[in-house]
Amino acid sequence: MKHVIIGTAGHVDHGKTALVKALTGQDTDRLKEEKERGISIDIGFAHLPLTNQLDASIVDVPGHERFLKNMLAGAGGIDLALLVVAADEGVMPQTIEHLAMLNQYEVKTGIVAVTKIDKTDSQWLELIIEEIGRLTKDTFLATAPVFPVSSLTGQGMHELRHGLVNAADSVTGRDGNAPFRLWIDRVFLVKGHGVVVTGSILSGSVVTGQVLRLEPLGAAVKVRGLECHGKTTSQSFAGQRAAINLSGVDGSQVERGMLLSCPERSQVSKLWDVTADWSSEVKSGTRIRLHIGTGEWIGRVRRPRLLPTGMVRLSLERTLPGGAGERGIVRLYSPQVLIGGITLLATAPVHRSPGSLENLVIAMKRGDRAAFLATMVTGSPKPLSLAEIRRAAGYLDDQSCLLLLESLEQQEKILRLGDSYLSSIKAAQLCEQLQLRLKQAHAAAPAAAGLVREEARQSVGLEEKWFDHLLLLWEQKRLLATNGAVVALPEHRVAHGVWLEDVKNRVEQALGTTNLIAIDGEVLARELAIKPSDAKPIYDCLLQAGDLVRLGEIFVYRKTLQYNVSRIQAYLQDSVTATVAELRDLLQTTRKLLIPLLEYSDMHKYTLRNGDVRRVGSRKP
Repeated sequence: MKHVIIGTAGHVDHGKTALVKALTGQDTDRLKEEKERGISIDIGFAHLPLTNQLDASIVDVPGHERFLKNMLAGAGGIDLALLVVAADEGVMPQTIEHLAMLNQYEVKTGIVAVTKIDKTDSQWLELIIEEIGRLTKDTFLATAPVFPVSSLTGQGMHELRHGLVNAADSVTGRDGNAPFRLWIDRVFLVKGHGVVVTGSILSGSVVTGQVLRLEPLGAAVKVRGLECHGKTTSQSFAGQRAAINLSGVDGSQVERGMLLSCPERSQVSKLWDVTADWSSEVKSGTRIRLHIGTGEWIGRVRRPRLLPTGMVRLSLERTLPGGAGERGIVRLYSPQVLIGGITLLATAPVHRSPGSLENLVIAMKRGDRAAFLATMVTGSPKPLSLAEIRRAAGYLDDQSCLLLLESLEQQEKILRLGDSYLSSIKAAQLCEQLQLRLKQAHAAAPAAAGLVREEARQSVGLEEKWFDHLLLLWEQKRLLATNGAVVALPEHRVAHGVWLEDVKNRVEQALGTTNLIAIDGEVLARELAIKPSDAKPIYDCLLQAGDLVRLGEIFVYRKTLQYNVSRIQAYLQDSVTATVAELRDLLQTTRKLLIPLLEYSDMHKYTLRNGDVRRVGSRKP
């Protein structure tokens, strides 16, 4: 079953609500004031089954200029526009304004209904249709069919319904595999049930019992129940209207304009970089109204256009949840005239090169999500976690996201660092930066083995988890060499004296045991039977020479480490797998020492972790 969201548009009192009632039998005016005044004030909704395989939800928007904010709340998520023009009045100001808004929302498909034909003659009707043709000439409705109808007599309704079927059939279906996303347009409390929200499902699907994220609150909420078109269901799909009963949040906290989405898929920020499709330049500092989804955000344009492609930065007064590719409309704060459309790119501020920004904008304008994500990852100055990449990808489905990352990795455009990814170009720059620092260190202290690992890490400004992965990779490519806790250039040779060899021999005799021992200055002093003050330079010397290996927060003697890793590998050759408890008993040590040893062994592929057990790895210590 294909689900499509149809949205009405048009001037006040042109018969939009009456037309929806004639099509569906449902009155979308629900407010008392709407009934009394005879005009729509807020958005309304109706269900329209079209065929056995095609189902539509209609969003009926108000036409009065004073309620344009409500119109924009309803128009943001439609697939198919139904532009309504009254035959007795023709094109009016809100007809023009609504069409401009739909254009900026980048609605691709629509049809036109000329209502109230029972109030006019055929000659006048022809003039109205010609006027509509001139209005829609350069819009997405340029080739759209026009259906003269009367909601009162029923004339033309069969043809209009058939036209809606054809138009809805041509609409590209929403991505049911993408992460769930729904902008809330109504909130109410139901006795015995609690908070119920409604909205149009823009992507993905939702099931009873699912945990969602309510943004920008950041609250985890659970789906207690679902209704679709008045019927209880266990699952609702993209393109449907849904009423969702939520638990985990107080009703007073929820309002129109909030976003329900899968956890960790939306970005939330007051600063957004966006592509702007504006007919004229807008000065930095201009106060604006941003309409995205069902909400309105007040803010300012904080930068003039940075690129020929039209990227600007918006600074908002409250946080906006969203994702890359989400479309919005910008109006001046006052007077509330249309400036143009925008597309969300990424939260700011993130330092990116002009070339990277340019490519992001180009990819987004082409609608090429793969190229956009590739540019986002390869252009990032720091490693991005998979969660960050998923958020940056907007609402791309997980499978497509992972396949793209795998492809980029195979092309050697990015490197995988555990659960994060880094541009290969950036990794090469960091390696060159560290090589230069090592060259300087070797020249200044030829008797030293190199830089202590921590100093090397700080010289490139990377977190330890990323640095360890890169260091291992650089060592495998012989770009750098490591010796325990020391990093050096591969060609570096230590110029030391005879005294060091004597010290190392004494340490070998004292520490060359098969038992794992965490070594520091005090332990070294005790084992060598010397003063702690005398042990400090020896400890530093061992560290520089690489005879001490760092395991997390502790150091162990290199030969002891190698011996124990070899014992683990020999045990795994016979037993195939082993738990932490089994390996602890094997080495007769403590978890405090064993866990860092196993993590070190896993990282260097001496062992392979598979859930709670280890297998033998591909490398020898």
